[in-house]
Amino acid sequence: MENKYRLPKTVIPNHYSITIKPDLDNEKFSGSETITLKVKEKVNSIKLNSIDLVIDRAEIKDISLKSINISEDKDHETVSVNFDEYLDPGEYKLDLDFHGDLDNSLRGFYLSRYKDDNGVDHKIGTTQFESTDARRAFPCFDEPEFKSVFSITLKVPKDLFTVSNTGIKNILNTDSHDIYEFEDSIKMSTYLVAFVIGPFEATNVVDVDGVPLRIVHAIGKSHLTDFAIETGKFALKYFSDYFGRPYPGDKLDMIAIPDFASGAMENLGCITYREALLLVNKEEATQGELTRIADVVMHEIAHMWFGDLVTMKWWNGIWLNEAFATFMATKAVDKFNPEWERWVEFGIEKSAAFDIDSLKSTRPIEFDVISPDDATAMFDLLTYEKGGAVLRMLEQYVGEGPFRDGIRNYLNKHEFSNTETEDLWDSIEEFSSIPVRETMNSWILQPGFPRVSIESEGNYIKITQSTFRYDNSDDETLWKIPMEIKYESDSQVNSKKFLLEDKVEKINFDSKVSLVSGNSNSNGFYRSEYEVAKDFLNAIKHLNKSEKFSLIDDLWASAVSCITPIDKYLNNALYFKQDIDPELQSLILSTLSSLKRYTNEDLKRKYISRIEDYTLTLLNKIGLEPKNKEGLKTKELRAIIFKTLSIACENNEYINKLNEIYIQYNSDKPSIDPNIIASAIASVAHYGNEKTYEEYFSKYKDGKTPQEKMRFLYSLAEFRDPKLLDKTLKASLSKEIKNQDAPYLIAYALRNYRHSQKTWDFIENNWSKIIEKFPDNTVPRMFGGIKLISDYKLANRINLFFKNNPIPQGQKTIDQNLEKMYQNINFVDYQKGKLNDWLK
Repeated sequence: MENKYRLPKTVIPNHYSITIKPDLDNEKFSGSETITLKVKEKVNSIKLNSIDLVIDRAEIKDISLKSINISEDKDHETVSVNFDEYLDPGEYKLDLDFHGDLDNSLRGFYLSRYKDDNGVDHKIGTTQFESTDARRAFPCFDEPEFKSVFSITLKVPKDLFTVSNTGIKNILNTDSHDIYEFEDSIKMSTYLVAFVIGPFEATNVVDVDGVPLRIVHAIGKSHLTDFAIETGKFALKYFSDYFGRPYPGDKLDMIAIPDFASGAMENLGCITYREALLLVNKEEATQGELTRIADVVMHEIAHMWFGDLVTMKWWNGIWLNEAFATFMATKAVDKFNPEWERWVEFGIEKSAAFDIDSLKSTRPIEFDVISPDDATAMFDLLTYEKGGAVLRMLEQYVGEGPFRDGIRNYLNKHEFSNTETEDLWDSIEEFSSIPVRETMNSWILQPGFPRVSIESEGNYIKITQSTFRYDNSDDETLWKIPMEIKYESDSQVNSKKFLLEDKVEKINFDSKVSLVSGNSNSNGFYRSEYEVAKDFLNAIKHLNKSEKFSLIDDLWASAVSCITPIDKYLNNALYFKQDIDPELQSLILSTLSSLKRYTNEDLKRKYISRIEDYTLTLLNKIGLEPKNKEGLKTKELRAIIFKTLSIACENNEYINKLNEIYIQYNSDKPSIDPNIIASAIASVAHYGNEKTYEEYFSKYKDGKTPQEKMRFLYSLAEFRDPKLLDKTLKASLSKEIKNQDAPYLIAYALRNYRHSQKTWDFIENNWSKIIEKFPDNTVPRMFGGIKLISDYKLANRINLFFKNNPIPQGQKTIDQNLEKMYQNINFVDYQKGKLNDWLK
């Protein structure tokens, strides 16, 4: 069946020469372009993508053939340039003149604003084209497969900073404008084209093995660029070495954009970021903030090879770009700073992917894409985190060396071209002993993941696979599972790799074995289920940090699916009160805190005492105050403990302590651990009054770093007074809060169980304003909090709302959140009585 969103392949572009003239003052732009085309069949019409543009002229340059008309199909975002003569097969040049508006949509060629330290307002013209928005800036063949060379010229008002994908070839100065001509790009897809114009500054160029690297930023923010330079330098060197080939561009600019809908965008040579994910004061940032920035910088630079040099053919294969960049970024950050233990932390992200993939409404990693809305919807946890996790599973099974050789093989075979998933598998399979394509297609092309049940009996281990679903349904799906287990035999702990292909298999050993871990190093993308209680104390002493995290995460998932009684989960989790790993404790303390609201009022104090005892034991283990040369992970854990004691345990000593830290922070920032500061900001908000609220709002607007601004902004949703929530929600639709941030603020409010009802009322009453104001791709992300709702009446209201108000650019995500919401209600119904019995 014909997909009317797709362009015919009768006409193929190979070069664009584009001139753009922005008028920032009047918020408009005009442009002209010459597209060099190869006509493969006789045609009298050329179809290309264009939306929200006025095409003033269209002409075949070579033969002076003007179009007789231009017909527009707004529904499918295409235009057809029609002629009264046929074009024979051959090469032609299509000339187009066009114009459009610079709006605030944060997509296409759009307007961004900022105010400098002197209170002066500035305007910026910037781009965001992925996935299908290049067509909003210039008429084009806006599909990944139509790769071309781009020659960009920008005619801009004098003295504005101007940047595009490549280095500047020539600058022509006139009385009113500067005309920048940029070098030709490599052959690339339209969604990777970028240009940014405005009052910016740039760092000095750093030479990284011949690649000029700069950070471009708003006026007065050069002091926040050191960490971005540090991570950018590392990434360029690391990936050039790993991929065995040089960086594919002629320079690399990383640009902090004041208004940006996504986290960052991998435009070749011209990577754009939201400010909070590029600009940072390293001394004042939390460990989580630094890790997030390093992740994003590494992710985007990895794309220069995997995504830009080699690109998926169509958006159903976007996982090839995003999953691989996620996987490679984690590898790179782990090398950048081993103390951060990035692969241990990856367990948290993998757990979030498990959570979605445990639903009937999940989807395969590779999924049919028809429309632009479908393409937008693909940018989710399954594409990024699940995709990255299955790549990690494959790499660890085949070996890091063979995997890397396969990746180099893939890049060498397909440089400057487009690929499908099988191209990657076949390239790795050449260096592997397992059938990679057959194995990995079971993970990419079918939804969900397996539960692996393991029994050890004498000299063998019996393994059974089934589908893991929160509703415990099993559709008999089978996976080819690259497994590695850890076992004890003859007082020695060993590991064994094997490919589980059938529903049930037995693995024989030479002597009696007992299982230590069903998922060695937590590399596999599956939940493991085994009777660890047989020798619990002996088993866990052999587990590393990742394996402990997986053990507890799997137990919690089993409790959520109403298989494991909550008392069993609690008894196992509470054993770890001597373990000082922050990822493990973040998981345990968050689950303990979440259960508090489901305890009976007469037992609540008893439950709080249990959490408090556990948390104080952890604190005694690491110490109340930081020690000399204390590790980063210990600092991170102390902040988690302080926040838990204050908010979940309502401990007056730590409420007061964090109040004192907040007061000290306002007068002497550098002397306090930033992780503790973040906990103090959350705690003070939780118990804060209107005066504190106004102070927080002011600090959001006047924050000295992007991270400080975000801490105070999202803490506005922590204030418990309903009147203050009203102010927060009202502000989200005003000019006081940026469009890029407001949807996430509403998401924070929706996740707060005290505010979920009131926040939902606000969403229903202001729906038309929300969808008009917020960027399309942020709207589905606003609703993650509904999955925590445990009230049937509210849940049914929400469900009905989405039936009447579908969100095409994220309907799959909405369906998943709705299913998880009802699953949460089932969990509470099943486990609440058991929780209270456990307390008795």
